[in-house]
Amino acid sequence: MLRIRSLVPLASNATGYYGLCGTIILALLAAAPAVAETFRADSKRFANSKMDIVVTETERHPRTSVVEIQIKAVGSSVGSSFFLLCSVRDLARQRGNYRYIAKVEEQPHRGHMLIAFLQSVTEPPEKIDARLRGQQVIDLEQFSPICDKMQ
Repeated sequence: MLRIRSLVPLASNATGYYGLCGTIILALLAAAPAVAETFRADSKRFANSKMDIVVTETERHPRTSVVEIQIKAVGSSVGSSFFLLCSVRDLARQRGNYRYIAKVEEQPHRGHMLIAFLQSVTEPPEKIDARLRGQQVIDLEQFSPICDKMQ
């Protein structure tokens, strides 16, 4: 028969064991590299009920991002195009205040877009990712007057 007095040493040993495990887990979490913050833009933030588009960053590499574009309702074609463009501009600013990008749609999958962040207008996009060969370099600042009004 087990007595209460015999449980006291077991309880104190268990507390020490769990305390040690907790300390080890906390140390591992503190040493683990931080997960990169991913980007998300939702057209509903503009309270436009006709447009329902969500842009979500699904992959992040040093100079590229892959975004998934989910379109439930397009709204106006001009409005949705500018929402997508301004979302990419916001992502480029978040990633390091990049002014120039190159993009290729339907890469790596349908409904996705591969975006490269370029240092200058003359930097060849294919040096960052071969899938960007032949893609136009886009200067995002040319859209700033429109994007700044959408904030």
